[in-house]
Amino acid sequence: MDKEVAKSLISLAVTMDQHIVSMFSEVEKISNDELRQKFKQAVGDLMGYIARDVIFPIVDIYPDLDPDK
Repeated sequence: MDKEVAKSLISLAVTMDQHIVSMFSEVEKISNDELRQKFKQAVGDLMGYIARDVIFPIVDIYPDLDPDK
């Protein structure tokens, strides 16, 4: 993978954090406990997929692109 593509993907993945936080906030407004838990799990899965399947593999290739550093 070209480093410029990797940088772009990391940048886009990091911007998703803001949306995921907003999604968690909206999910908290669901009054039905069972449904709220279902959506919390779904949003948490999204966060995990982005980290596990996009960010971590890129950081393995380009450690200097780690957004947590």
